[in-house]
Amino acid sequence: MLGQLFALLTAFCWAQNSVFYSIAGKRVSSGTVTHIRLWIALPAIIIVHFIFLGSILPDIGSWRSLGFLFTSGLVGFFIADIFIFYGFVAIGPGRTLLILTLSPILSSIFSFLFVGETLNSAQIIGIIVTVAGVLLVIYNENRISKMDSHKMKGIIFALIGTIGQAAGMILAKIGMEGVHPISANLIRITAGLTGLVIFALLRRSFIDDFRKMKDRKALALISVSAIIGPVLGIILTLYAFQLAPVGIVTTLNQISPVILLPIEAVFMGRKLNPGILLGTLTAVGGAVLLFLF
Repeated sequence: MLGQLFALLTAFCWAQNSVFYSIAGKRVSSGTVTHIRLWIALPAIIIVHFIFLGSILPDIGSWRSLGFLFTSGLVGFFIADIFIFYGFVAIGPGRTLLILTLSPILSSIFSFLFVGETLNSAQIIGIIVTVAGVLLVIYNENRISKMDSHKMKGIIFALIGTIGQAAGMILAKIGMEGVHPISANLIRITAGLTGLVIFALLRRSFIDDFRKMKDRKALALISVSAIIGPVLGIILTLYAFQLAPVGIVTTLNQISPVILLPIEAVFMGRKLNPGILLGTLTAVGGAVLLFLF
């Protein structure tokens, strides 16, 4: 039961993170949030690593593992998150998390293509159901408010981020062989921050990103989310995989969009349109079907 509890707590972590990042991104820009959060997450994960493993340096296992984990961090914490965080601001946390429901499905497809894991008929049905749920939400969003270029860009970016997140998880799965989950997370966060620093320097926004932290509310939101998401959430997920079946853990991780429905209604004033509610539940149901069989 401890593994299931960790997985459920992870879903709450993702739901909380998406709301906080969305609010902070509207105040200081999504790019700034993506960059600054890992400056906070890195020292936090180093402290956690020292407490649990007695060292500030990760156990890299083999150079092969290091290469896969570092690449996973670049893809997941750098490339994918740039697109995902834009989605948080452009289309809101609920719709972005819903699109991210496709991530484990894409991971299954990538696993089949690159790792040799096969899909059964129930899992294929799960893919179809989840995609149908996401399309239903997008359709109802367009009915409620006309889909302008900003929202369409947000949907496309969230989809690109979802693909990147799935690719990052497959690379992490390959690289984690013989590596402690906390060490793996430290390597991935370090890689993500490296990519974001180079990106910020090329954009000439490095200093400006830190100047924007004069906004104390944005800084507080980013700080809390950096601890809860990249540090606590990822560690909970990795430990959950060790304590409970993968199917149950992944299924519980996919309920974040459902958790967000009342949160958005209460704190962000979003009306629960029946079509959007149906699409969200359909998409999550598809993810459940995919990983229960």
